[in-house]
Amino acid sequence: VLQSLHEQRDGMMDDREVHLFQDGACNRYSRMRYAADSDIQACIALFRNHFPAGVVHFPGDNVGIAENFDAAETYFFVKRGFDVAYFFEDDLVLSPSYLIMMASLQSFAERSDRVAYFAAYGDYYADRDEVATRRRELITLDHHWGFGLLRRHWSAIHGELADYRRVVFGRDYARRDHRSVYALYDAFAAAPRGSSQDGAKAFACDRLGLWRCRTFAPFAKYIGTKGAHMTESQYESLGFSKAVVLADPVHRLRFPTDRDIDQFLAEQHEIMSTVYRDELPELRATLPVRKYNPSRLCTEADVTWGYRLLLHRDPESSSIAARHVGQRALHEFIGGLLGSEEFAKISNGTASDRQLDPARPCGREE
Repeated sequence: VLQSLHEQRDGMMDDREVHLFQDGACNRYSRMRYAADSDIQACIALFRNHFPAGVVHFPGDNVGIAENFDAAETYFFVKRGFDVAYFFEDDLVLSPSYLIMMASLQSFAERSDRVAYFAAYGDYYADRDEVATRRRELITLDHHWGFGLLRRHWSAIHGELADYRRVVFGRDYARRDHRSVYALYDAFAAAPRGSSQDGAKAFACDRLGLWRCRTFAPFAKYIGTKGAHMTESQYESLGFSKAVVLADPVHRLRFPTDRDIDQFLAEQHEIMSTVYRDELPELRATLPVRKYNPSRLCTEADVTWGYRLLLHRDPESSSIAARHVGQRALHEFIGGLLGSEEFAKISNGTASDRQLDPARPCGREE
């Protein structure tokens, strides 16, 4: 993506700020390692080599896709107050005309009150003949790749995502609580096809009556054969490797009317209603058991239920939780309880006020 940004035509990269939001290797919450530190530093070095004047944002540890994107969006739209920003992930190779097409789409979005996201990666399923026939059309956005977003719409979308952030933020995104995410959609009898942050943003746009658009003609190629949501076999089966990418810009795009946008939005809502009705029950039923990493840092719930399960009481004060939450690995905390004199007395029956009841069944939280 860095090289293809350099190769944009007509000076489209002139006077633009370029920022890298680099996630870390070891997750802040679960302590799971997702990359080598050397690879992270190599990415930063590569960025600085391509864009010496670029700005690197690096939290040090891994916060996951959702929080990293939120940090980037908040930086541009709140801290810097930009009216529009473009976002690129590292697995999208751009046509030399990508930013030319984005400028055209941005102009359309700015004239409309109903277009939030816009991108030019196109329909990656279309063959060469279909691209030639429909090259001036716009269609509904699928994946949030190489997209532009207006600040005025981001503010509304961000507000709609408050409950999603409550469920997902502060936890390892790769091990997020899918069931709790899907539960957010029950009140609406509609849902995106997945628990991802992209799905949540698409759902927010549906709620707000905002259209997400892309060119029909592809001006980028997705090369992410491995990632958080992709495997090599999926990549091939979905046809990403066969995308027909145009090098030259398409002029005189046919921008949809308000009536057209109404139709696009109705179709998108129908898809989400169908997903909720026909697909989500099976999806929920087949979700894998959540994976917990004992090396992750303690949460407040860990501390509370560790005390209740092993010591048969709540922590004596909030300072106890503060001493462990986000500070101590879960296995160390549990080991400390198991090795305590208090637990020994409960186990051997000498704690007269808190006898161990071997017949007591586990509670759901335990």
